[in-house]
Amino acid sequence: MNKRHARIATELLSLPTSPFHEQAVAEWVKRFAAGKLGLPTTSDRWGNLTIRYPGRRTKRPLVFTAHMDHPGFAARRMRRDGLLEGLWMGSVPDAVFPGARVRFFSGGRWVKGRVKSVAPRKGLRVARPAVFSVSGPVAPGSVGMWDFPDARLAGNRLVARGCDDVAGVASLIALLDDAVRKKLRTGFQVLLTRAEEAGFIGAIAAARERLLPGNAVIVTVENSKALPGARIGEGPVIRVGDLVATFTPRLTAFLTRAAQELASRDKSFRYQRRLMDGGICESSAFMEYGYEAGGVCFPLGNYHNVAPDRRSLRAEYVNARDFDNLVALFLAVVERFENYEKLGGGFRKRCEGLFARNRDLLG
Repeated sequence: MNKRHARIATELLSLPTSPFHEQAVAEWVKRFAAGKLGLPTTSDRWGNLTIRYPGRRTKRPLVFTAHMDHPGFAARRMRRDGLLEGLWMGSVPDAVFPGARVRFFSGGRWVKGRVKSVAPRKGLRVARPAVFSVSGPVAPGSVGMWDFPDARLAGNRLVARGCDDVAGVASLIALLDDAVRKKLRTGFQVLLTRAEEAGFIGAIAAARERLLPGNAVIVTVENSKALPGARIGEGPVIRVGDLVATFTPRLTAFLTRAAQELASRDKSFRYQRRLMDGGICESSAFMEYGYEAGGVCFPLGNYHNVAPDRRSLRAEYVNARDFDNLVALFLAVVERFENYEKLGGGFRKRCEGLFARNRDLLG
């Protein structure tokens, strides 16, 4: 794995985060963007972050987006009996909760504990009351996650408490880092959203209030459950769609063409293309509000930390080479984006050519 990419990814993936409590990731991003890249970060009133890479303006803005949260907990208050009350936010089978090991980041250190109970989900409210036994006091608002070690490289795996979607955030920071170092000529934006695991709340806020230009072209990067035809280690996946939507065909074709051209020049580059229908991502939310959107993802091991038995928990992991290849693909997309409108309609041109050459055979 590229050393700079590895450093960015392992630092970010070791931070505490959960829906609505992404402050540690957000502060790291702000410091890195300003200190290492010389790029300012702006925040909207909902706490989503935007980083603009300066360069030649394109006819339509190109926006890459990822979310800063991972399914997890938030502390509310310590009870007199020493138990901690908090909230769970995210989607996992209820069978994983009883007695599960957790850790809360409080006062600059991790406090270990176990889940005693999590209330059933009710309606569209995604925050579920929970109770924990803990080894020491935990301050209100502290972030809780499953009890796994900090991020590390283990052979060809990038292993972490939660890759989804902080690995996506890391890939976009690596993209910005590479763009600055390579002095790319074309400008683009990175949007980092909040509370995706609670129902795309940050993305919905950005979309419904038109915080992005209406003609923006949005590429979401996610971590999606590995599926047949989308295997870990075989390259990033260009998403045709998700569980509820098919993404903008022209953008999907453009991403595919960029990948094909890159693969023809670089024999080490690998990619996949598939309908990733194991879940829903922010691209569907953006499309509902009128945006052109597409997606690319890492095939993910132990999706949402759930082991194959669906009753126990494991650290998540992605392939390190998939990470580098995704960054390479996004660099290629930026370099070609000035031709988006022309290249995106490439199949129409082919259709017209086929018709012109063969129309006489119709009789």
